[in-house]
Amino acid sequence: MFATERQREIIELINAKGAAKIGELTERFGVSVETIRRDLLELEKQNSLRRVHGGALRIPRSGEYLDRKERSGKNREKKAELVQYAAELISESDILMVDCGSTAVEFAVMLRERFERLTIITSCLDVFDALKNKESFELYLCSGFYMGRENAFYGPWVLESLERFHADKAILCPSAVSIQYGIMDYDRELCTIQKMMMARAGETVFLADSDKFEKSGFLKIADMKQDCILVTDSGLEEEIYNLYQENQIRVLRGKKDWPKASRVNF
Repeated sequence: MFATERQREIIELINAKGAAKIGELTERFGVSVETIRRDLLELEKQNSLRRVHGGALRIPRSGEYLDRKERSGKNREKKAELVQYAAELISESDILMVDCGSTAVEFAVMLRERFERLTIITSCLDVFDALKNKESFELYLCSGFYMGRENAFYGPWVLESLERFHADKAILCPSAVSIQYGIMDYDRELCTIQKMMMARAGETVFLADSDKFEKSGFLKIADMKQDCILVTDSGLEEEIYNLYQENQIRVLRGKKDWPKASRVNF
């Protein structure tokens, strides 16, 4: 097989699966590791893929920005699944800062059902409404300018309120995650709040359904670092999951991965 033909097949494979490891490619094409590495380097120069440690990922696709009502009905089962895994990272009496969005609301509903003593800080009215009748919770709503499309508050008063707190964990729900581009979202005002929550918490946990992986957004919330903790559903492609693990990025994805992930200490 000529190099050009092999490289074309590599692109097709990665675009279909989202990712491929070097070992998988050497076995598939019967060539050496050095040959595959040269192929990947050449394809990256052509902007056909992105190399990472251990393999390559497809070029991140632009995520779709939907309004709150559209998002609330999308991937509902995936969100309900992933928040159950996120529950394993929460302890009674934790102080949590919780983001906005449909995943955040699913997370809030899970907290209401599974925990008795928590302190929750949020600027999202949907999260507040999901928790307001849980009398054993201590609930703080940071208010400011009202953003109707997200049913949430934003602006300097919210940021000033957040600065008064220190949380055990910030629970953020980005629109896109990518090894290359990092943790991303779309709204400038809400990204400012997300960054403040990260600054005021001991740990940050990102909740993202599997459709948000290897997508790009408009604004970067954070770099993809080795201390990132991502929680997703069991639908995340095996190839993408493996390369995140290869790059020492912690992803909790489904029950079968939880025993290994649960050894993470906070």
